[in-house]
Amino acid sequence: MGIEIREDKIILNRELSELDKFVLDVVNVVEKHARYVIVSGYVMILLGRSRGTEDVDFVIEPLPKDEFMRMCEDAERSGFEFLNPENCEGLYEMLAEGLGIRMARKGEIIPNAEMKFPKDEFHKEAIDGRIPVEFNGRTIYISPIELQIAYKLYLGSDKDVEDAFFLYELFKERIDRRALYEYAKRLGVEIQF
Repeated sequence: MGIEIREDKIILNRELSELDKFVLDVVNVVEKHARYVIVSGYVMILLGRSRGTEDVDFVIEPLPKDEFMRMCEDAERSGFEFLNPENCEGLYEMLAEGLGIRMARKGEIIPNAEMKFPKDEFHKEAIDGRIPVEFNGRTIYISPIELQIAYKLYLGSDKDVEDAFFLYELFKERIDRRALYEYAKRLGVEIQF
């Protein structure tokens, strides 16, 4: 896998996995209707860490109900279904109440995309500071690396700490250390490396 880290974007050169194809198909639907950012485990996989995941976490900007209804219908026309039992209107209500909704290819459960509106300032900052990742002629958006590292440390499981270390090692020459330590302070965690 080739990875080029620039000031304003990340460029990847590698074969698409089935999970990548799923993510790109989801992005095709979501990006027509809302700004989004991908957070958590898939970011590690995208950047080369060998590990599995069953879901891909999307934070999408809050959107009006009518726009979400169009997105929901677009998803269904594009071969997706929602794993939650609600109709499009009920799904919007779930998002508005701070809950996540899950979308998968019709007839499948895994992988799935969990979508939610921002639940806190970190999610809002992830959307506002999102980083473009170009690969195979497409662009997707991930959360800022410094926020991703601090948040993984905040989550605290062995896998999360390993993810944080993976990102730190990959980006250590480009990390904005001030931003990293500020996120860590706000989340009440220490940078251990």
